[in-house]
Amino acid sequence: MKITFWALSGLINGITSTALGLLVYYKNRKNPTNITYSLFCLSVSIWSYSYFFWQVSSDAKSALFWCRALMAGAIFIPALYFHHICALLNIRSQKKKLLILAYIFCGVSFLFNFTPLFVKSVSKKLWFEYWPDAGIVYSPFLIIWSLLSCYYIYTIIKFLNNSIGEKKNQLRYILVGTVLGWFGGITNFPLWFNIPFPPIGNILLSVYIAIVAYAIIRYRLMDIKIAVTRAGIFLIVYTFVLGIPFVILGRTGSGLLATTLAVIFATMGPLIYRFLQRKAESVLLTQQRHYQKILLQAALGMVTEHNLNKLSRLIVYILRKTINLNFSAIFISDKKNQLYKLEAIQNRDNSDKQDININEEHPFIFYLKKNREPFFFEEMPVYIKSSFDLPLKPRIIIPAFAGSDLLAFILLGEKSNTQHYTEEDINVFKILSRQAALAIQNCIFFEESKDAQQRMFSAEKLASIGGMADGVAHQIKNRLNQFSMASGELKLEIEDFIAKHDKLINNDQELNKTFSYLKKIAVSLIENVKKTDGIIKGILDFAKVEKKENFFTVFSLNEIAGLSYNLLMIKHEISALPITIKIDDKDIVYGIKSQLTEVVYNMLDNAYEAIQEKKMIVGKKEPETFIPSIELRLTHTQDRQVIKISDNGIGIKEEDKHKIFAPFFTTKSSYKSGSGIGVYVVKRIVEENHKGKIWFVSAYMKGTDFFIELPKNQ
Repeated sequence: MKITFWALSGLINGITSTALGLLVYYKNRKNPTNITYSLFCLSVSIWSYSYFFWQVSSDAKSALFWCRALMAGAIFIPALYFHHICALLNIRSQKKKLLILAYIFCGVSFLFNFTPLFVKSVSKKLWFEYWPDAGIVYSPFLIIWSLLSCYYIYTIIKFLNNSIGEKKNQLRYILVGTVLGWFGGITNFPLWFNIPFPPIGNILLSVYIAIVAYAIIRYRLMDIKIAVTRAGIFLIVYTFVLGIPFVILGRTGSGLLATTLAVIFATMGPLIYRFLQRKAESVLLTQQRHYQKILLQAALGMVTEHNLNKLSRLIVYILRKTINLNFSAIFISDKKNQLYKLEAIQNRDNSDKQDININEEHPFIFYLKKNREPFFFEEMPVYIKSSFDLPLKPRIIIPAFAGSDLLAFILLGEKSNTQHYTEEDINVFKILSRQAALAIQNCIFFEESKDAQQRMFSAEKLASIGGMADGVAHQIKNRLNQFSMASGELKLEIEDFIAKHDKLINNDQELNKTFSYLKKIAVSLIENVKKTDGIIKGILDFAKVEKKENFFTVFSLNEIAGLSYNLLMIKHEISALPITIKIDDKDIVYGIKSQLTEVVYNMLDNAYEAIQEKKMIVGKKEPETFIPSIELRLTHTQDRQVIKISDNGIGIKEEDKHKIFAPFFTTKSSYKSGSGIGVYVVKRIVEENHKGKIWFVSAYMKGTDFFIELPKNQ
């Protein structure tokens, strides 16, 4: 068996197509692109291995058999490759009829292949002992086969012109590989028709298979211009490096001189190659290197900005303007609400920022935390991409971490000039993400410091009130007692005089008017004394919250609910309240009993007064349709207990919602005047003393739901 270069080229092509076909298939066994490429590689493998056995055949009979065998593989190459291109471009449904016709043509040709009509015989041509002779059917087959090959090259070019970014670069690789492979393959055909042109390009099939496989498997492709430039420089440099010593050897016959030059050129070759490569790339990538330099400078300057909102807008503005993107956006962590919020966005149509949030439990967030570095949107699993609902489709996603904490992530769209992102871009984004994380961390630190200072100031101010509370309350209560007694005696005296001199007062209109006015003043004095006493009680309750020496215990919420119910009936001088308590006697809570009693009492009192205020507004118009309702409910989770207090009262206006927990703020303007301390005290009891959470949902004129979440005793 004589192994020639031509036989070796067939064997190399066979091994390459088999290995890469299997590799691409196992990378994604369900993807039609990978499946069709693997089938195409199978047909190339049949052709290549048969080519090898044909070249090493020792007689005409076996050579003829392997010639027909190799054509069995070659016949299906254009149809299978066209099918692969259709799958890659997602146009199988549009090209279905043409695909069917291509496979019918291949099937008919396959039947003719094993007859003399296709491969007539083998004969000596050039230095090949057994080269096939074309039968009568072979010529029309080759014409249609070539037209089909030209059509799929045309299809690639057509989609290449309409593509952008990474898809455009991928199609460039596939086009270059296809042209190389097509040129390499057709060098085998001239000898079929006795044209003395050897199959010099046969080995290019391996290059073709490798380039297309690279374009399918690897998403982050090197810029095709850079790849071609590097390959061209390599060929030129090493043509001289290896060629000159051989020329010298042939001209002079001096092995020593040739060897010496070979060593010198081999040493200089890599240096020359790298020098020319850097020069060529600096020309090709001038624009890219320019914006990368700007981004790196901007990244270093981010840490000087201490306002998170301004920083967010600065980041997306710099990215969009510098790289010339169709959009850029940044999501920042909101730990309190356990989500990532769209903080800033810049796009070409200058549309307003939308209110988009992504929950911390979203699969996309888990994917970010797992991968940590910038990546292409298309690299994500399909199930995550389909659950990722955004009005603008991102191309690159850049997470920003501080340690293991995902502070933010940046979304970048397509480049407006349709260029793709390079590995150098990705490396710059890595640096940018680290600097952005540091800058965001600084902003959060400054904002938290500012809030802490404000809380300290408020705490000191309120602590001073708490410190004075007992003394001030004692002095004011003494005066209030005097006012209460005086106003009460005044009211009784007026009522007694009116009762004794009823006729005298009724007969004199002026006198009647005067006594009615005096009685009104007396009643007003009594009411204002009660309101002032309520404010003093609120301040004293606030002062008591500072005392945390009470013990945590387990007790029934029903017990303190019943106590609060009775206290409210006494306070409002009524015999019943519209309260539904949905708590089982066995339902228990863990906390400081006295303080949670204060919480439940305050919240039920607010709910009742909200109902009374609504009755004043709608009660006269719709006395029968409005049915007051308050509901107290307790629910449990694995480690939390949630108290829900609902009412269908006046509700809270939108503009007042952010002030509800502020000290000394009250909405009780119509029905009763409150101190504004109660809800603030409740918040401090829940969050500071019990390490829980309190929040509400409310709609004006519809009602309010307050939620109090407390940790369970572990």
